[in-house]
Order: sequence, then structure tokens, then C-alpha cells
Amino acid sequence: MTYKNELTPQNLKEKLLEDYKDKSLEDLENGEEINTTYGPCYHFTTREKLKIKTLPKNRVNQCLIDDLKLIKGIGESKERKLKEDGYRSLKDLTEHPVYSQDACDFLKHVETENISIISDWISSRYSPSHRHNLLLSSLSGTENMLFMDIETLGLKEVPLILIGIAEAIKDGLIINQYLLRDLKEERAVLDSFMSHQNTDNVYVTFNGRSFDVPFIRSRMHYYGMKNRINSQHLDLLHFSRRQWKNQLPNCRLQTLEKHLFGVERCDDVPSSQVPEFYLTYRKTGNIGPLVPIIEHNREDVVTLARILSLLHNTGDF
Repeated sequence: MTYKNELTPQNLKEKLLEDYKDKSLEDLENGEEINTTYGPCYHFTTREKLKIKTLPKNRVNQCLIDDLKLIKGIGESKERKLKEDGYRSLKDLTEHPVYSQDACDFLKHVETENISIISDWISSRYSPSHRHNLLLSSLSGTENMLFMDIETLGLKEVPLILIGIAEAIKDGLIINQYLLRDLKEERAVLDSFMSHQNTDNVYVTFNGRSFDVPFIRSRMHYYGMKNRINSQHLDLLHFSRRQWKNQLPNCRLQTLEKHLFGVERCDDVPSSQVPEFYLTYRKTGNIGPLVPIIEHNREDVVTLARILSLLHNTGDF
């Protein structure tokens, strides 16, 4: 599926202002006002048919068990020597005079599928973009993934505009988007986002470890809201760079869309123009400039699910 952007941002904005001059948010499909502890905000709910591919748990477990370097003190050369001596897996290492205790501890966490501890263990040995961290998403299960993306008025110490979350359901994704019609609705949007949070969630983002999650934490701190964001996080930017950096012009999200899935967005608002489009909506009351922001955000979270599925399908596991 291929689309083409034909309008400049300024021309697009002018066209939208004309097309939507007599319309309100209520005229858009799948939206409604909702009430939260902190007052109202606007909520869109849509669905997308998409099969998210993950790896079988036994294959994930075997990849972890075969990596002796997960044990402190074992590097490339030590692993090679141990395997020459017959210690070919962590199960074999349970009989080793030096490494047996650590091997037993790690295997216990794998057996009980203690994702949080396994993640911390892997992070102590490898970088966040190591394939083992991607493998863990299969153990977590798609039902616990929150594909998340935010739109903001700037890079820091400014309000949000929109939070989008996609969650896996039986036949695809359900996408919930929480919009600030007015900047006074930011706490309501944050509260709505946190209603999706539980202790088993894994955030799936694109540069969200550096931007989206810290931004949300900062806004919650600004309002004195309790921060219940957990630490499990899968940032697909790092995995995408590892997988495709030598094959594509760059690893921006829309570059990945175009080259991996044949999608080029039509009349999309560039991320750099999102604040300007939103402020035009606030100044004029015309919802036109909001429309591509909402669609841009929706496409982003759907693309995250597509990328994760492809990484599992093409990764060297």
C-alpha cells in the first residue's frame, strides 16, 4: 500500500481549515467525551486488524539458556573455552564449580518466567538493544504490551497534546487515543493513560525510553500525580537500528514504514509541525488541524506493532 504526500504543511493546514470550518469534534468518527478523576477529556477508540508475530516460548528459553555470557565473569573467550570443555548451556553450568550458583539462579527465573528479573539480569550484561531484550517480549505475551506514542507542544516542560495506546486483542489491535481539547485537560489525559497500566505491562515505543516515558513522568510530577509507570520497556528505535541501519537511508519511523511495509502517508503532518497545527486549532477553534495529528498518532502506534512483529520474524534467533 503506497500513499503520497502532495501538500506542504502550510497548504495542508489551509485546506484542513477550509474542509472542517463548519465541523466539531463530535462530527469525527469513534470519538466521545469521557470523565476522569481530574475532569473530562476527549477519547477516540479504533481497531486495526493485525497479527502480531512473536516467538515460541521454548525457542526463547533455548536462546537464553544457550548463552553462557549471561553469567557474570564469562565473556567471549571464556564462553568458547567452557563450551570446548563440555559446558554448552546454562544447564551444563549448574555442575560447574565456579558458575553453578548463578546458572541455577538464572534458570529458576526462566522457569518461573520472572520477566522483570530476567530483564534486569540481561541489562546488567548487555546493551538495551541486545536481541535478548527483544526475545523477552515474546515471554511477556502480546496481551501485556502497550504500544505507546505521544504528541506534545515541544521537547520538554510543555504540555502534552495527545497520548495514543494500542493493545493487542484477539483479531488485532484496539487503539485508544486521549486528546487535550484544552490545556486544562492534561491531568485527565494522564489519568486516562495510567488506567491502562498494570505491573505486567511492557511499553513498546520508538525512542520512548529517551522521550515519551520521561516526558509523561515529568508531566505527572508537575501535577503532583502518583507515578505508577513501571520500568519494563521495549524501545524499537534501538532494535531497528541494529537490524536495518545498513540497509535503509535512516531508521526514522516513517522511513521504516515506507521501505518495510510500502506505506507513505498521505497529507501527514510532520512531527515538527504538530505544535503549530495544534495551536492553530486552539486559536481558531477549527478542528481541521487536529485531524492529521490524531491520524499521525494512530498510525505511529500501529506501525510499532508492525515493526515488532517483523523484528521477531526477521531477527537472527
